Amino acid sequence: MSSAEEALYGNRNAAYDQAAKKVLSQKKILAFILKRMVEEFKDESVQDIMTKYIEGTPLISQVPVHPDETNQEYERIQGNNTEDGSISEGMVRYDILFQALVPKTKEPIMLIINIEAQDRANPGYSILKRATYYASRMVSSQRGRDFYGDDYDKIKKVYTIWICMNAPKDMGNSINRYRMTEERLHGKYRAEQWQYNFLNVVMLYLGNRKTQDNLIEMLRIIFKEKAPALVKKRQLEEEYGIRLTEDETKELSKMCNLSEGVYNSGFDDGVNVGTRNKAKEDLQNLIESTGWSLEKAMQALRIPLEERDHYEKALKKQH
Repeated sequence: MSSAEEALYGNRNAAYDQAAKKVLSQKKILAFILKRMVEEFKDESVQDIMTKYIEGTPLISQVPVHPDETNQEYERIQGNNTEDGSISEGMVRYDILFQALVPKTKEPIMLIINIEAQDRANPGYSILKRATYYASRMVSSQRGRDFYGDDYDKIKKVYTIWICMNAPKDMGNSINRYRMTEERLHGKYRAEQWQYNFLNVVMLYLGNRKTQDNLIEMLRIIFKEKAPALVKKRQLEEEYGIRLTEDETKELSKMCNLSEGVYNSGFDDGVNVGTRNKAKEDLQNLIESTGWSLEKAMQALRIPLEERDHYEKALKKQH
């Protein structure tokens, strides 16, 4: 693979990842994830989780992970005027970050959901250790924002949930949770869980085969099943009661198009092998998913120079 092809492949993956985050950040889908993976919500209905307990608008690729960068952006967690994250940002950022209220106590907890699209469970490092680091950063970043001085009782519980899209066969269709527990070595005293059980890591490994687990199967349909967006929309409605709005359906369609190799549809080495309408649709999806300029999108799709004037005029007419 040439350097140009590697760059194109990287851009395609980044655009797909961003589109996938937008689909995953919809409250309808987040509610299903919370009910299955977060113990505080196991007895609540998906509808109540979505409408009563998820607060604000989930932030997508905006809040930095590393120290001295987190607090200045994190305060926007409950704002409604959030912007889409940029796929070209240099610093490492949480994929999806939001806050939810515990049903019984109304105490806020922090939730991080990351999409890991690696083909291997160990892409040169432990994803589990990375997830634990992310959760630890969300705990330590609360100092000076949610609590001050020695008021550690105000630390909010944190969950980081990782969805590994392409797990090996021996790991696929598995959900593992990691949290701090008490081991009593001597005596009768036991501490209350709220004092130590505030850092949780959940790993979900998607497989290629169907499963009886409702959450894994729903995510498999969304992210791994090779089917048009309208087919997936119907499955979500009929099997899970998830009814997507027109805008949410568009986001799902963009993600599906990108997963089918949108960057290479219509052209191959400068030769038109598809219709102009298809190429125009691909350009529009790419621009909306990435925020790229028309010129950059045409470069990524390798549209020949002699064809670009046509698409520039065609897309301008639409607006």
